[in-house]
Amino acid sequence: MEMQHQWIKENGYSYVQTKTMNKWRSMLILNIKNGFDVIDTYIDKKGLQKIVLEKRLINE
Repeated sequence: MEMQHQWIKENGYSYVQTKTMNKWRSMLILNIKNGFDVIDTYIDKKGLQKIVLEKRLINE
């Protein structure tokens, strides 16, 4: 994840965003521990609730 975020920063991006579901709690916890914030939730076309997380990369 650190290498990915470094590449993203080096290529001019300020934020990285990911999506997960509550049933994949280990992924949710990993993202939160690594500086992601929950910014949204929504119901997809299949009726499943998704959690949108975002991390600001500038001034990290």
